[in-house]
Amino acid sequence: MQITLRTPPEIRDQIWKELIRSVHDRHHAWRTPVLSTLSIDGGVNSRTVVLRGANEDENNLWVYTDARSPKVTELRNNNNGFFVFWSPRLHWQLRIKVNIAVLTSGPLVDDLWKKVSQSGAITDYINSSRPGSKLIMNSEPVNTHESNEHYFAVLRADVNEIDWLELSGSRHRRAKITDKSWDWLTP
Repeated sequence: MQITLRTPPEIRDQIWKELIRSVHDRHHAWRTPVLSTLSIDGGVNSRTVVLRGANEDENNLWVYTDARSPKVTELRNNNNGFFVFWSPRLHWQLRIKVNIAVLTSGPLVDDLWKKVSQSGAITDYINSSRPGSKLIMNSEPVNTHESNEHYFAVLRADVNEIDWLELSGSRHRRAKITDKSWDWLTP
């Protein structure tokens, strides 16, 4: 089901509507975008993440992660990131350039941790093994966690620019969108 929108404000509004919807709809294609960051050695690392928040008023997106993950180290070294979203239903691709803040404490993190700690996802953030650490053959991560300590972090991605591409059978359209400008581009 392709949505036909004509004006930049209609398209911008629909982008944010879909991003916000994807946070609450487990089946929305934009729920699991690819996030790319610069690695410590100057390369690029990409991984699928789960979009946990989208706020049009503050122009940001949120992702949860283990504070010990390699992407946190990378982001503390260089906070530039890039999300890629694809929706077969909309025939839309979004490439979103962001600056990412790693939040490990404060009221926002505390409030979100209270919710996460009441769910099955708690084990993702209290495991004694660091993400990406080697396991002994035929073993599973051992959780020796016995305190209230957790490794929950929020990645707040402030949106700098959205590259929107609509793939249509008759005519492709593309635009570069910032909070202050709109430029139509050659697809």
